[in-house]
Amino acid sequence: MIKGKKREAEKTIAGEEPQKKKFAKVDKDNNAKEKKTAKFSKPTKPSGGAGKPGDKGKAPGKFTGKPGNKFAGKPGNKFAGNPNNKFAKNPNNKFAGKPKFGKPEGDGGAGGGDAKPEKTDWNKFKQEKKDLKLKRKQGKDTYEISIEAKQIYEKLKCRKTEKKAELVEKLYNLFNTGDTIKKVVMAHDTARVIQCMLKFASPSVREQLSERLMPLAVEMSISKYAHFCVLRMFKYGSPVTKSKLVDAFYGHVVKLACHSVSSKILDHVYLSVASAKQKAYLRQEFYGDLYKKGKDDKVNTLADCYKDTPTMKASILSAVKANLEHVSNKQLVDNSLVHAIMLEYVKEMDEDKVEETVTMFGPLIPLMLTTKDGCQASIICFYKSTPKNRRAIIKTIKEHLVKICTHEHGHLFTIALLNSLDDTKATKKAIYDTIHPELQTLMANQWGRRVIEWLISPGGTNCFHPTFIATIEEGLQYGKKDKDVRRKEIFEQIEEPIATAIGENPEFWLSDKHIGLVTAEILIKLTGDHFVTAASALTKVIAKPDWSVSVEDETTKEKQKKKPQDVEKIIAEATKQKTKQRKQAQKLAAKSKEEDGDAQNAEDDDKGADTVNVLGIEEAGLHIVLKKIIKNDKERLAANAEAATFGSLLIQELNEDTLKAWLNINRACFILLNIFENNSTDVQKQMKTLLKPHMAALKKQKFNGAQLLWKKLN
Repeated sequence: MIKGKKREAEKTIAGEEPQKKKFAKVDKDNNAKEKKTAKFSKPTKPSGGAGKPGDKGKAPGKFTGKPGNKFAGKPGNKFAGNPNNKFAKNPNNKFAGKPKFGKPEGDGGAGGGDAKPEKTDWNKFKQEKKDLKLKRKQGKDTYEISIEAKQIYEKLKCRKTEKKAELVEKLYNLFNTGDTIKKVVMAHDTARVIQCMLKFASPSVREQLSERLMPLAVEMSISKYAHFCVLRMFKYGSPVTKSKLVDAFYGHVVKLACHSVSSKILDHVYLSVASAKQKAYLRQEFYGDLYKKGKDDKVNTLADCYKDTPTMKASILSAVKANLEHVSNKQLVDNSLVHAIMLEYVKEMDEDKVEETVTMFGPLIPLMLTTKDGCQASIICFYKSTPKNRRAIIKTIKEHLVKICTHEHGHLFTIALLNSLDDTKATKKAIYDTIHPELQTLMANQWGRRVIEWLISPGGTNCFHPTFIATIEEGLQYGKKDKDVRRKEIFEQIEEPIATAIGENPEFWLSDKHIGLVTAEILIKLTGDHFVTAASALTKVIAKPDWSVSVEDETTKEKQKKKPQDVEKIIAEATKQKTKQRKQAQKLAAKSKEEDGDAQNAEDDDKGADTVNVLGIEEAGLHIVLKKIIKNDKERLAANAEAATFGSLLIQELNEDTLKAWLNINRACFILLNIFENNSTDVQKQMKTLLKPHMAALKKQKFNGAQLLWKKLN
């Protein structure tokens, strides 16, 4: 193909006539008459032998002599040399002189020689990059200082404790020139050096270093690397240093709250470091720009701002709303300070702003449930929202519901929601059906158990403090349905699935005294066949001779009292512990695989030594649970004399082996005594028949439970 093109180009250059194409392109610039004449006029023989050999008498090509031939001048163009080629002498022709195929000769292309492209030397390329990077670093005025500092830092990590203070002092003297400390603390590599200095420095050097860093506190807090130095200052600094560091944030609180890095530091400051007065000062900056430069000791809450000047209320609330909106747009509401401001705002906001506020905060409620203030703000938003917004909030929390129910503050929101929703079917579908697959997870958590208890016994004084009940029932004013009707409808819907869950895994529901108390409350509330389903499964577990539960060992049960923190002592103990762990790791590495396996087994044994197995019937907490369940038998019989009771079902499951074991246990004898006292005469006769062969052995026992039981049976 390429060779053919070249031959045609050579012929054209030699003056030969190119071959005529079947379809000719008509020049649009000529008028219609000229086109018609050119098309139908008789061709004349060209002079000068411009045609191809053997083409005598043939008309010249249709591009010959045309001024508009766009292919003129291109190498390999079969129309080259045509006087009518409009591109032949066009200076603006971008294709003129460009080869159609291959590269120019000598470039290794198809139309050139056989030279190959030169290969890139990647090792040389990488070295050039390294040299360039090093040259840029050397151009900085802190380059030499950072190199020396990192060499000391490596020694500091490995030296013994008594040598570290000297190395830190050497580093401090190295940085104590001009604005070197500012440049060093902001760099990614030398920021670690500053962190190490704050940890291992002597109290005096740490104080001096903190004073040097104090003016940079705000800038460091929003830095990706330097903010770790701020956290070290809060961790290892003296109380005076911590107080000064909090004061350094004044005037920039809203800015720090709106930054993803500094927001976490501000949360830690408000939650753990700041005093009550400093917390009030931090909150004041959200009330408006007026409090950024000056603080007012009389302003402790948002309402105090306009207590004396009510006309300022609208403008102050508008400023608070704008600041909160700025924070919420950045998705940074998981902050204790922001939650405190939210609670104050939702308490003081106007009624016409409720819908707008709920729309703004609704999608962020899962992030607001991590603190007490945030939870209260979320509850108020839910109470005051429209049914449409309530559905949106429930949809938002649905995927996080298990985590919310097991959280210290989040579970309060779930209980408030259960107590205020009128649509009980939607409540069961949206809440209980979501948590039912994770029922055991909730029961194993102290906060999750409270949610289950409210579903079973809402407002029950056996489970909840009267103050807590009064707080939750404040939400009843936002509902229309009677509370007793609402609670009854909810329990009727969840009664069957809870009874089924107990029947499927009864061992779990009696595995712990805390879980057992909730189980007892459930059994007291269950009715009819649902009670029989759950109670029958539980009595089969209790009647096993080897029924045992895991409890904490008495020797490890005592918890150490909290002591005031001594920073220097904490540092010394942590260093000593790390040294000990490093030495142990070196010894273990030198041992054989068998010895390593023995050490691992011994470690596992130590971990399991915190709990011991005891008989379930003898465990103190479960003994109270069983007594509570059995005492309810009397009330159950008073409501229905023919109803099945827990005691009657338990007597049916007892066998000879279980009775022999129980009659030697004081608490087991008390359980049998409670069954005898709280059940019908038929159950009492059944017990006498069952225990008659064991009366002689029972009489010999000296503990109180056996003696009282023997007297009752006789």
